[in-house]
Amino acid sequence: MGKQLMWILWPSFLVGGIAVGVFFTLIDPQELYLLGQPVHWSPTAVYSTGFFLFWAVAAASSALTSYLRHTEK
Repeated sequence: MGKQLMWILWPSFLVGGIAVGVFFTLIDPQELYLLGQPVHWSPTAVYSTGFFLFWAVAAASSALTSYLRHTEK
């Protein structure tokens, strides 16, 4: 189980890092809006939250791929 968890978390960590780098290269964290309201967080909080959200999405994708790979047998 631990090895499979690392197969899911490590690649998704890398993808999360790349995604946050690309996203915040194009978008200024001080100009973000959430539900029509400006986000009044520090840039570090925005970067951190963005990283964990991108990491979670990539981990969900990797977990689904792993699940589907094991169910086809």
